[in-house]
Amino acid sequence: MAKQTQQARNMKRLKDEQQVRQRAGVIFGTNDEHGAFHTFEEVFANSIDEAREGYGKYIKVVVRKPTEDEIKIGADPTVYVIEVHDNGRGLPMDWNADEEMYNWELALCTLYASGKYDSDQYSQSLGLNGLGLTSTQYASSFMNVWATYEGRTRYMHFRKGKPVGEMKVLNPVRESSGTSIVFQPDPEVFPALKKVNFDASMFINNLNNQAMLHAGLEIEFDHVELTEPKVFCYKNGLPEFVDAVIGDNKMLPKAVEFFDDETGVDDTTPDLEPYKVDMRIAFNFARECSAVRVYHNGSYLFEGGKTVDGFELGITKAFTDYARNTGKLNRADKFSYKDIELMLVCVASTDAPGNRTWFKNQTKGAILNPFIGKAFMQFVYNKTRYWLENSKGAGEKIVAEAIVNKKAREEGEEVSKKVLRNLTKTVKFNSKPKGFRDCSSNLKSEREIYIVEGRSALTSVKLACNPKFQAVIPVRGKIINCLKEKITRVLNNDIIIDLYRVLGCGLEVKSKHLEDLPEFDINKLNWGKVIICTDADVDGMHIRCLLITMFYILSPSLLKAGKVFIAETPLYEMTYKKETRFAYTEAERDMYMEEFRGMGAKDNQIKIQRSKGLGENSAEMMSLSTMNPATRRLIPVDYPETDEDVMMYFNALLGSDLETRRILIEEYFDLTETDLD
Repeated sequence: MAKQTQQARNMKRLKDEQQVRQRAGVIFGTNDEHGAFHTFEEVFANSIDEAREGYGKYIKVVVRKPTEDEIKIGADPTVYVIEVHDNGRGLPMDWNADEEMYNWELALCTLYASGKYDSDQYSQSLGLNGLGLTSTQYASSFMNVWATYEGRTRYMHFRKGKPVGEMKVLNPVRESSGTSIVFQPDPEVFPALKKVNFDASMFINNLNNQAMLHAGLEIEFDHVELTEPKVFCYKNGLPEFVDAVIGDNKMLPKAVEFFDDETGVDDTTPDLEPYKVDMRIAFNFARECSAVRVYHNGSYLFEGGKTVDGFELGITKAFTDYARNTGKLNRADKFSYKDIELMLVCVASTDAPGNRTWFKNQTKGAILNPFIGKAFMQFVYNKTRYWLENSKGAGEKIVAEAIVNKKAREEGEEVSKKVLRNLTKTVKFNSKPKGFRDCSSNLKSEREIYIVEGRSALTSVKLACNPKFQAVIPVRGKIINCLKEKITRVLNNDIIIDLYRVLGCGLEVKSKHLEDLPEFDINKLNWGKVIICTDADVDGMHIRCLLITMFYILSPSLLKAGKVFIAETPLYEMTYKKETRFAYTEAERDMYMEEFRGMGAKDNQIKIQRSKGLGENSAEMMSLSTMNPATRRLIPVDYPETDEDVMMYFNALLGSDLETRRILIEEYFDLTETDLD
């Protein structure tokens, strides 16, 4: 190997726009469509900062296809263009004597240049690092910027991160001051944009939340996929938003809102100047929904951090102390945050000088200021405790609901531990479920598991099945009605857990009180077919319904994947001389009677054996009628087109919908008349 020279090993550095274009993930989190969307958030944040400071009450966002002129200058024809317009003070663009360069160069072409490094211009800014706008310009196919202030409009054009031409000063193109930025995130920087465009839903939640955080701010949104623009505006801010989320299911007549502020520092250094943090909270409660969102300077803290920790600790401690003092909890007991979160709809927010905020990173998903976290925890505790004690009975009602959640959570935790412990047990040797007999094949696609009712049926099926690819497990009578029982009781049922141990595919349970259950995975299913095998009488039909309902509640994807079947068992065994027929319905019995008569048989020569249950059948009969793939009848359990249809049938069969049940019985009465008798 040739020896490298020292010159060949010299370092290299990325310059100007290449710092972002080749390393977009560092600034925007990723270089996929989500990173590309973050470019919009950076531009939009500047308009929000203007509104936050009291400059402008209107922002317009447009997402559209590029024009022919934009395509001619290098825009990708398949990627949407984004426009952000505000009526703030206007982005500074003119000459900056202190820095000896134009302000547009600082704002749009210089990393770590910002007007937000102190609190003189922006007391509570979301933008801070001086990276966002420049990085967005660097990562764009093109960008056009118009800034209007002092009676004139300044304009700059950029392509692929570089300015094109000089700044133009125009006659005012608008009556008021403000900034308009039009750009296209470059698919060379964000390759995913070649396949995935900006869906309207990506913007709507963000815009709605910002309107909620800034009372009276009007945000208009127009997207190429929308039939008409949307307008987001909450004149009353947070409480109006909270109540809108809950709708008609509010536990309180209207949301409660509190404000406060605190001054302090994050360090004990004597000469560090204190700063002020403003704090807000608005909450209501609901049994059917929950949502908690914590913001700082308008940024949703999706990664947690000090304020989120402080919020959770403060509200939990307030509920616990109140419940202890009123005798609802004993002194040794306490709430978990989850007990309150399950019924809580809340928006909480802190605002502080941007230059004193310790955002975790450029995506601004968490803040790490110890002072803000501690102040916010105390604020949430004091205001929540005050409300609980002065709410004229409403607090007692909410705490009682929290106690219900607490008991359900504790029960769910015990059940979750039991389910996790049992479902992870092997089904081999001494730990296999009672009555289960496995097959010898290791090929999942050919393996079949027969679920049978009772011990007598188990014996018959075991004798008749092919031990190479057919296994059997009994349910030992009727399982519980999973539609009507609490999910914790369902999962506490040994028969059901034994079944799912054998299936091996995990659970699809969606419950706010159950966690860490083995996650459903169709690829882990141990069987090509799951076959329900019951008697052809009313009890057998009922057990079928109970088992199918169990699959619907605990693993609906098994039904959707077509893995569940019903083994149709005969009502009659009919014999004439050496000819045997199995009749599965009354109509088939009559048909075979005519067939035998056609052979010359008299009615008294035809032996008709009414099935008394699977346990009474011979192994030979069971093999021919129920087990042998060549002669058996399997009915696939089809999943209706919509979940609403599924629930209608289950509620009729096993729920409380008596009218639909009556209709079904009348419609199919002729098929079940004998069984009903």
